[in-house]
Amino acid sequence: MIDTARELFLAQGWAATTMEQIAQGSGVAVQTVYYTFKTKGQLLSEVVEVTAAGNDTPDQPMQRPWAKQMLSSSSPQRVLALGVEHGTAIYERVAHLWPLVTAAAADPTVADYWRGVTAARRAGQGAMVRHLQDIGAIRAGLDPQTATDLVFLLAGHDPYRALVLDAGWAVPEYKAWLFTTLVQQLLNPQKPDPAAISDLSFGAWLE
Repeated sequence: MIDTARELFLAQGWAATTMEQIAQGSGVAVQTVYYTFKTKGQLLSEVVEVTAAGNDTPDQPMQRPWAKQMLSSSSPQRVLALGVEHGTAIYERVAHLWPLVTAAAADPTVADYWRGVTAARRAGQGAMVRHLQDIGAIRAGLDPQTATDLVFLLAGHDPYRALVLDAGWAVPEYKAWLFTTLVQQLLNPQKPDPAAISDLSFGAWLE
């Protein structure tokens, strides 16, 4: 049902897609769709959540192995590099669904879901900033709240949309820009750390 709903939402849009069409495409009774998801808004929220997760488990990003590695690394640049690499991977998987979320913004379930996504993203970025502060990496004069605000802005949906989807930047190019910008904005002055990015997809862009 999730796969069918995703295909129909993308092909027809939010408003034109019905629960009856999703049931028919899934080969189940419409009552099954309603029993499982209750509303179309809940179904769209589940589509976005499953798509964003991809093959990652558990569902919450900050519980995944890469996030635990990020929050335990003693290299400030490695912390940022892992956040950029894996945070952007989520955007790659789900960005094509963002217009659907916008179209369904008046639906209370979708609106509540998206507020939760936004709050969780900010909380995860705040945890990253606190770790950088704990290892003494945040530049002098930058308080954690402002640092989190900067990450929330720079690593947000709008820059990804503007640079990758609208301007046509390659994803590794975008990652390299985001990484170098975050290093400049957040960290004490330091030499580049090639080991922090050598195994990641955008390392070649910074050679």
